[in-house]
Amino acid sequence: MKFYYSKYQLLLTVFLSIIIMQNHAFAQQTYQPTWPSLEKHNEVPDWMRDAKFGIYCHWGVYAVPAYNNEHYIQHMHNDNPDYSKLGTYKRHLALYGPLEKFDYHDFIPMFKGERFNADEWADLFVKGGARFAGPVAEHHDGFAMWDSDLTPFNAKDMGPKRDVVGELEKSIRQRGMKFFTSLHHELNYTNVKMKPGWAGSDPKYAKLYGSTMKKEAWDQMWMDKCNELIDKYHPDVIYHDAWLEQVPEKNLQTYLAHYFNEAEKRKQDVIVTYKGEDIPAGVGMEDHENSNPKNIIDKPWLCDYSIGTGLSYSWGYTEGMEIRQAKEIVHTLIEVVSKNGQMLLNLSPKADGTFPDDQKDVVYKVGRWMWSFGEAIYDTRPFGVFGETTAANQKVYYTKKGKTIYAIFLDWPGDNVAVNLKKLTSQSIAGKVRSVNLLGLKNLVQCQNTLSANGLTITVPAKTRVPSDIAYVFKIETE
Repeated sequence: MKFYYSKYQLLLTVFLSIIIMQNHAFAQQTYQPTWPSLEKHNEVPDWMRDAKFGIYCHWGVYAVPAYNNEHYIQHMHNDNPDYSKLGTYKRHLALYGPLEKFDYHDFIPMFKGERFNADEWADLFVKGGARFAGPVAEHHDGFAMWDSDLTPFNAKDMGPKRDVVGELEKSIRQRGMKFFTSLHHELNYTNVKMKPGWAGSDPKYAKLYGSTMKKEAWDQMWMDKCNELIDKYHPDVIYHDAWLEQVPEKNLQTYLAHYFNEAEKRKQDVIVTYKGEDIPAGVGMEDHENSNPKNIIDKPWLCDYSIGTGLSYSWGYTEGMEIRQAKEIVHTLIEVVSKNGQMLLNLSPKADGTFPDDQKDVVYKVGRWMWSFGEAIYDTRPFGVFGETTAANQKVYYTKKGKTIYAIFLDWPGDNVAVNLKKLTSQSIAGKVRSVNLLGLKNLVQCQNTLSANGLTITVPAKTRVPSDIAYVFKIETE
């Protein structure tokens, strides 16, 4: 009896010591693991509001089967006859055999990334006009794309045998961009169906499939992975997919306090993103996936937007995937920025680490517009109204920079026509218009204009060769 009592005392002492040590460590730092303390952090620093546009990539083991979407690991394990994506399970059986013989982890050796080149990726991001960029660090399949000491299922030890996150972090920073990464692993616990003979039921694969781990151990690994990314790569932005309510609040708060405190030591202004009500609004930047609000939102926000579209609507590469064109992407970016948002474009590399030619072509076209007309996007802030539709049914969006207003037409308004912008009145501008110029012309052409209480009327010049016909920017300088 005495032995058990002593053992209990020892365990209690160790437990209390750990708590005291943790509290002491945070007591010496600015941010404590509580919401009131974390809300003191500047959730959206000016560098993000100036950057406006970023690019990230969904690249992982799911690029090997390249079917349906990046949630292949969940779809392939769902044999419910009523499941809407039952075709993935049936197709897997036909191509690879029963799951008892070929499960998701068997794709890992096929995920070689033999043509992955971090410098080429970073160059593509720059050409596309991105100011921040990076990879998905871990998606819903449990495979870490960095050199992790916490799980054997990582890209350094398996598959490509490369520290993908680390290599990209270096290449991206070398080109003057901020480093972004995303984590989606909060949903991975018990996210794969368990069945006798399937790998999800085998403890050997617990850190990949998650189904056999105890919840406490899984929650600890979730937090440890977040902290490992912070300590190894110092990301400027950590994006979280939804479902943070799956994580114990204390683990979430402890991780965020660590992130903010470590960044403060490096004099780094960092951002964490969230969806819905996953964390309090004063702690991070809210993300609106593939959507735009109806009006200007006071707090700066993020729109992540995938190049993939169509019925499968995949964020990861799939064979024959449909993609958005440059015009749709730039038009969405313009609207996002006019409403106080920032845009994050997702690309979908193939399993070998290269980007399909059609995706690269879209990025080049987006970049041509951004490098030609980016002054209407970068470093801007919303005008009093986000935009309007003209009498000729032309959509126009507004941004501003100091005393300069940018009117961005999604389509050419017509040669030698007078366009009245009703929202730009002598009251809303609160000053005189000094000049109106159409950006992108070889020679500066001033447009005739008249400002009144009924709006600003601009006489549009004849259309000549411009760097891009995706959208047209009129620069309005006021006094």
